Amino acid sequence: MDGTNKFYFICEIVLKLAFYAVLLQAAAASEEEQLQQKSWHKLNIGVITALDTAIGKVAKTAIELAVEDVNREPNLLNATLLNVDIRDSTQDAVQGASAALELLRKECVAIVGPQTSVVAEFVAYLSSAAHVPIVSFSATNPSLSLYRYPYFIRTSQNDEVQMKAIAGLVQYYRWRDVVVVYADDDYGMGAIPALNDALRAVQAKIVQKTAVSPQANVSVMRRVLRDQLMKRESRVFIVHMHPEGGVAFFAEAKKMGMVGNEYAWILSEGIGSLLDSFNTTSLMSMQGVLAVRNKIPKPNQPRLMAFTARWKKRFKVENPTVENPAMNFHGLIAYDTVWVIARAIDHLLRAGLFDSNFSVASAKDNGRKWLDLKVFQGGDELKKQILDTNFSGLSGPVGFNTEKGEPLSFSYEIVNVVGSGGYQVVGSWMEPDRLVITSRHIVWPGGGRKVPRGWIAKKLKIAVPWEPGFREFISVKPLQGTNNQSYEITGFCIDVFKAVLNKLDYELLYELVPYGTGNITAGYYDDLVYQVYLKKFDAVVGDVAVFANRSKYVDFTQPFTETGLVMTVRIQDDRSNDPWAFLRPFTPAMWITTLAFFFFTGAVVWLLEHRSNKHFRGEPRKQVLTFLWFSFSTLFYTQRERVVSGLGRTVLIIWLFVVLVLASSYTASLSSMLTVRQIVPEVQSVESLISNKLPIGYRQGTFIGRYLKQELGVDKSLLRPYSRVEDYAIALNMGAKHGGVAAIFDEETVAQNVFLSRSCNAYTKVGPTYRTGGLAFVFPKGSPLVSDISKAILNLSESKEMQNLRERWFNNSKIKCNAYTMESVRVKSSRLSLKNFWGVFLVTGCVSSLTLIYYVCRLFYRFLHKLPPNDYSHSNSGSRSTQNSSISRRLQKFVSYADEKEIPPPKRKRSENTVSNWSYEGPPSPYSPWTGHV
Repeated sequence: MDGTNKFYFICEIVLKLAFYAVLLQAAAASEEEQLQQKSWHKLNIGVITALDTAIGKVAKTAIELAVEDVNREPNLLNATLLNVDIRDSTQDAVQGASAALELLRKECVAIVGPQTSVVAEFVAYLSSAAHVPIVSFSATNPSLSLYRYPYFIRTSQNDEVQMKAIAGLVQYYRWRDVVVVYADDDYGMGAIPALNDALRAVQAKIVQKTAVSPQANVSVMRRVLRDQLMKRESRVFIVHMHPEGGVAFFAEAKKMGMVGNEYAWILSEGIGSLLDSFNTTSLMSMQGVLAVRNKIPKPNQPRLMAFTARWKKRFKVENPTVENPAMNFHGLIAYDTVWVIARAIDHLLRAGLFDSNFSVASAKDNGRKWLDLKVFQGGDELKKQILDTNFSGLSGPVGFNTEKGEPLSFSYEIVNVVGSGGYQVVGSWMEPDRLVITSRHIVWPGGGRKVPRGWIAKKLKIAVPWEPGFREFISVKPLQGTNNQSYEITGFCIDVFKAVLNKLDYELLYELVPYGTGNITAGYYDDLVYQVYLKKFDAVVGDVAVFANRSKYVDFTQPFTETGLVMTVRIQDDRSNDPWAFLRPFTPAMWITTLAFFFFTGAVVWLLEHRSNKHFRGEPRKQVLTFLWFSFSTLFYTQRERVVSGLGRTVLIIWLFVVLVLASSYTASLSSMLTVRQIVPEVQSVESLISNKLPIGYRQGTFIGRYLKQELGVDKSLLRPYSRVEDYAIALNMGAKHGGVAAIFDEETVAQNVFLSRSCNAYTKVGPTYRTGGLAFVFPKGSPLVSDISKAILNLSESKEMQNLRERWFNNSKIKCNAYTMESVRVKSSRLSLKNFWGVFLVTGCVSSLTLIYYVCRLFYRFLHKLPPNDYSHSNSGSRSTQNSSISRRLQKFVSYADEKEIPPPKRKRSENTVSNWSYEGPPSPYSPWTGHV
């Protein structure tokens, strides 16, 4: 192409560009003319934000674009123009209140913002006075609510929700103790109560709260990190700061090596929402950090992409010094907030319910008059319509809880800062308390993939009780040549502790230190536990019992063995040489009852046999001797008198069975008493010990002395402390009358596995077991080790290893020997009593009584039929004295009749030709079957 052609070509292009520019200018002029035509329907909308912050700058541009989009919408607001008035609060409450007053005096029908909670509280108070709705897109303090400020509405969730998401992370990774670093202003402090409640709900807690001023310089931050955070045992940090301060804080933490291995950092939404706008240097200082932020819609939506492009172009023009401008959730929700107000006004305009007038405050309202505030007449209707607004915005679904004035629902995403590219989304959280971790490739501080345990693994200084008398549990032996500086510490408790540590998934460094010098004094174990509370020791490993009063100062692990308080006494051989030992098988009541039934049964048989049996007749003296002889001869089945009546034989058979039972039981019991060794405790019960005021021994330095005084009511003068198991035997052998004790109280594990196993046949346990919390390890209050070690103890208890440890330190044969001792105990209450035989006595008593009653009734019936008829007539006539004498005579006749020898009826004789004939063969025989006798 020659020069002439080039010239024409360039001119053509210039002319076309000029033409397009004229068209664009004309279009802009037409749009401006249309806006000017709308200006007479202008409504003022106020905006209060902090333009010196990243969130404020992003929100300002987004709000301006939102107002432009609303005014360009032809089907919205019914030819009404929104006019936005943006004021800078500079994060200062006074400046924010001043800006709010100016906006309210300009008759703004609604206010967007303020950005910060401290400013929002002042503005919410003023807007409530003027009945102007205030819609905030970033004030998150939970104290700001529709209940306190009836015209305050927010399009973002309060801090209570995001703190639940943070607590969900803490729970998911099984962290128990956290350190909170927060901004020392209303924004930071307002969220701490919500975080504390959320952590408490997941069994975690804040062990330290560190406030950092928003104006803090680098040296202040370095001092906070070094003096307050680096020395903490907990390595889980939650940061709730402003983005600007948070970036500087992490830069110093990185330099000090605190964003490395074994550390875990969680950022709140205030910093997490601006990760896209941080430069590479800032992101590199946060490597491995987890952040909670509002979930942002996918950026590939056409509407969102177009808006982001417009916003970025406008933002670069307004903020040319910003290095990495990026749209965030606050910008999107600020844009949607303008549309919430516009849609609400539009709905009221279409319904003819919108009143844009402002009235002057009444004379009674001195507050409004002093502030020179007017009352917006359409404020109530506009507030209600804003709460009823529901649409799909750039930030997602937009809707409100009409009672709280907050969004209906919100979801958060969990991001992991990794690499120079920024972050990766690793999970999400939705109400109510639903956390989902979608990635297993989380990078933690230091570049590792293993979840930090959340606390520093320093070397623990562990105290052990030095109690020379009970070596099976803890044995402390100074090593020779070390000048008592080194010790050999062994025992059941030590082996259990080592086995528990082997079941942890991390190494725990520790040093065992004996407490004391081996001289046990009163309150030794309480003092030992209290040393952990004083932070002189990190833990206690030994035979320490769990008690409620101790748990006020320390935390106990899961008990590694159950225990209780038992009484041990001396036993004695009860094979007595008493010449009256033959009476001991039966109790006195049993002897009396048995003798009574011997007499009763003999009397019944005598009465039944007296009329028909010649052996039971004769002179009175002879009958008494016969009665006594017959009664006791049944014991040996040697009675010579033959029982001939059916009733008598019935009574006798039942009684002989009873005698067999009694004789067999008596023989067995007496044989056992005279031949088998009978082990009887010298003290039968705790009650008898206390009532008789007998001296009691206990293990010195333990809780037992206090328990005996407070719970069982034992007088202090009766208590004798002992520090060695050998002293138990000496004191019991001496006895209460010779300077010793009648019983020893100790924990069941010690009594069973130590003392009784050494003295198998001399002592035994008596009485109930007073249960305690068991033996456990001691740690400081809130120690994260308690949970891990408790789980390891449960795993150990369910395995065979725990049983092997018991058998190693408490020999199995000794335990069997002690079990034999307990089975051999026979106390005096084991003598045979009426409780054992009341059934057989009941049977024989009932049979004898019923038989006797039947016999007497039958005899009386026969006696009445034998009386002559004139006896009845005499008895029914005459005076009362005559009748009494007649009754007396008849009783005498009945007694005489009962004493008479019974005459049997004549026998029946069979004839040769008939089946049966009667014939009389002489005098009746006493053994005739027709008399009812055999």
